Amino acid sequence: MATTTTAVDSRNAAGSLYVYGLTWAGRGSACGRGIGDARVELLEHGELAAIVSSVGGSALRAKRRDLLRHSDVLQHAFAQAPVLPLRFGTVLGSSDAVVDDLLAARYEELVSLLQQFEGTSELRLRATFVEQAVLAEIVRDDKHVARLRDVTRTASDADPRRIQLGEAVAGALTARRAAAADEIVQSLAKHALDLRSEEPRDALEVVRASFLVGERKVRELERAAEALAARHKRRITFDLVGPMPPHSFVALTPPGSR
Repeated sequence: MATTTTAVDSRNAAGSLYVYGLTWAGRGSACGRGIGDARVELLEHGELAAIVSSVGGSALRAKRRDLLRHSDVLQHAFAQAPVLPLRFGTVLGSSDAVVDDLLAARYEELVSLLQQFEGTSELRLRATFVEQAVLAEIVRDDKHVARLRDVTRTASDADPRRIQLGEAVAGALTARRAAAADEIVQSLAKHALDLRSEEPRDALEVVRASFLVGERKVRELERAAEALAARHKRRITFDLVGPMPPHSFVALTPPGSR
């Protein structure tokens, strides 16, 4: 194993280090400023490098500015080499702890992970129904819903048929969401190496998913998403973000993090 080297001022410098992620040593440069406007540096050990910056003793909070800094630092590193991202708020007590307890202690595992994710990236998709459009579809296509809507136009709030209408609309919306989600995921998954799907966060959300994609397939998946957006124009909105480091596919929990 190669000798430990470091771009940090001193291995024994006082103070904790915020760890953004891991990358290959010698394959890139650190990105300007990170959490708390601290200078971002690389702490190297053998083939590995931890992307770090100094932090004070106070507890970190998930402020929007710091979350964006965390993401920006990783994105800059990812533009130059593969990156294994760590979760926001990962702090180790010293540069010794980063090297000894993370890079050295898990060296073979981390090298293997970097090799595994070499040449891949994550693309995240959020697809959401346009409320007025999908509700108009339901009324148009479901005679039961249309009838209940008509008979409850002037009904009181206590009329039980209003509850029936709400339940009928919810059921129809759930069915449409499932059908649309299947179409979208199946269309995109064939361009991906892996995927992670999350449960919808509200009734109108159709898909919230991340796709692990080889670099040669990124444009193919983007074109497939564009085709879906055109097919569902004014019915479903599509928000595709990436390429980015594989946040959804790597779960590193280093010892001593807080």
